[in-house]
Amino acid sequence: RHTTSRWLYDEHIHLPARYVSFDPQALGREAAGAVGAECVRIDKICEGSNNKVYWLSFSDGREAIARLPCPLAGPPHLLIASEVATMDFAREVLGVPVPKVLAWCSRAESTSVGAEYIIMEVAQGVELDSAWQSLDIGQRMALVKDMAKIQSKFLSLPFTHHGSLYFKADVEGVPHTTDVFADPADIPDSQRQKYAIGPSVDWELWRGTRKQLDTYRGPWKDCISHITDTIRCQQAWLARFAKPRLPSDPSFLDEEDASPAFHIKVLDQVLSCVPATMPSPELCVPTMWHSDLNRGNIFIDPSTRVITGLIDWQSTTIGPLYLQANIPRAFVYTGHNIELPSERMGKPRFPENFASLSKDEKRALLAEFIDAGTFVWQQNMILEDPLWGAVYRLPKYPLRVNPIHCASRTWTNGLTQLRDLLLRMRDEWAELAGPDTPCPLTFSQEEEDR
Repeated sequence: RHTTSRWLYDEHIHLPARYVSFDPQALGREAAGAVGAECVRIDKICEGSNNKVYWLSFSDGREAIARLPCPLAGPPHLLIASEVATMDFAREVLGVPVPKVLAWCSRAESTSVGAEYIIMEVAQGVELDSAWQSLDIGQRMALVKDMAKIQSKFLSLPFTHHGSLYFKADVEGVPHTTDVFADPADIPDSQRQKYAIGPSVDWELWRGTRKQLDTYRGPWKDCISHITDTIRCQQAWLARFAKPRLPSDPSFLDEEDASPAFHIKVLDQVLSCVPATMPSPELCVPTMWHSDLNRGNIFIDPSTRVITGLIDWQSTTIGPLYLQANIPRAFVYTGHNIELPSERMGKPRFPENFASLSKDEKRALLAEFIDAGTFVWQQNMILEDPLWGAVYRLPKYPLRVNPIHCASRTWTNGLTQLRDLLLRMRDEWAELAGPDTPCPLTFSQEEEDR
């Protein structure tokens, strides 16, 4: 509640940020033109913070999905145009199972629908979330392996710049480059000529009133510029929009956390650490990555358990490999009762009192054990991949990435986590940056105690 309250007030979020006015009949006509059959029914099936999703039924029995972004989601033209180009690239160039886009419009003023939209095929199969509990450990391990093969396709094709992918025609008037692929010989000429890299649609650069900032959002040729500009965006937002919190504010924690100027100072400390803690160039290479592979965004064949579709490519970016290559959320172990192994190829362990537990408690722990085993298998699959494994073998890997990920959220989440990470970076600096690199972080005893 505390964090949500901070987010609502600090980001100036209000109901109109999710309201979308559009003409359903016009949407049906656009869908009919794309599918080649009359659209006879539109059902609203889902609404999240960023999108409204509709199920379209046609006279010949076919079906499609329409998705309309909320104003809260980000800049509509860039958001829609990048998602469509990214889905096209993943499907046509990499051969990833992605629903085909049938029709789309990224400018509300140019369509009778009156809003931006994407109309796409229905993902084949069933949501992994609905089938998860019915899968045994062997089936889950096969899924992890299937997903690793898909993600290896993204690892195999590096880009030249950090940002987001677009079709060339959609980046006129915004910063962009048509020098897209680091190794263009591997891309068919017809595909190589259609794309550009433009501004990043990372939500951290656009959320709330950040969209009003005149700040550079890419593309970036090098990793350090990408990280620096992302953190500078947060500093610019703090300087312009954040107001000091009063002790009477329910979100007030302490004098330092309540001060936008102090947040800016802490972010300067983060920036001072980045050059020395970045890994070797091959682990900073611009890499596309689907960052939200939760069980609701993965579809599988109900019979073969093979992955048949990945959805929700909104806000997908091209970024430094070591910051991008996270473990799919679908396979992350979130329990706390099973002990995870510390060595590779180890096995998770039941708690010592397992034998004395009731049948219901054992049943719950067994389900948690299978989740833990899936996660351990995922880690082992990562370590078998030369690039992905090299990222996770980096000394003090979490200390390299977590401060950067926390930097854009300090005013919402508070400074405690980030300052704790900085203290740990100071203490473990030699392992992070090498014994001969001076540490830029200094803290008084009073600061440490506090």
